[in-house]
Amino acid sequence: MEVKCVDASGYAHGWITEGKVYDAIEGTKDNYYIEYDNGMKGNSLKRRFVEVSENYKEENMQTKEDVVNNPKHYTNHKSGVECIQITEHMGFNLGNAVKYIWRCDLKKDAIEDLKKAEFYIRREIEKREKELK
Repeated sequence: MEVKCVDASGYAHGWITEGKVYDAIEGTKDNYYIEYDNGMKGNSLKRRFVEVSENYKEENMQTKEDVVNNPKHYTNHKSGVECIQITEHMGFNLGNAVKYIWRCDLKKDAIEDLKKAEFYIRREIEKREKELK
């Protein structure tokens, strides 16, 4: 069955998103067994969810996220600007560094993205140092 979270209060960031629909398995009398946003699985209180009707599923099929062309972490920056609008005017290394910095707080692992940005910055520095020789 599918259930929609109507109360995410009390959950740490990255566990449950209010308004999101989850696949759920009937757990105990008071709980659903679901997979949390962070990939872990566990019991969540039924009172925090409502069952999703077939009408809701049909109405929301058109609004499903386009993970290839328009994933949320591409378009959710507080500036309203999509990262590619900036990086397409840069070289490969610098563009990638900016991309990872831009989106680091919009994805699950900011430190991983910052390390990726660091990797591309180091490559750009090495490239430019070689050009000076």
